[in-house]
Amino acid sequence: MANVTSSEPNPIPLPADLPDRLCTWCRLPMKKRLVGGNQFVHYTCPKCVFQHTTRLGPKPPSPTH
Repeated sequence: MANVTSSEPNPIPLPADLPDRLCTWCRLPMKKRLVGGNQFVHYTCPKCVFQHTTRLGPKPPSPTH
């Protein structure tokens, strides 16, 4: 049988390709890094240490019970 799965991995976005975000409190540009197996962008303010996380891509479906 032939393997029909794609051999190309999902491209990992570079930090320069990630969306910028201003701090909610002091309005400075936040530092950003990929976390959670490259599924999330973690933002940290260098001044007041406010943190925020954003999911990249679609949210997975909820498990059915």
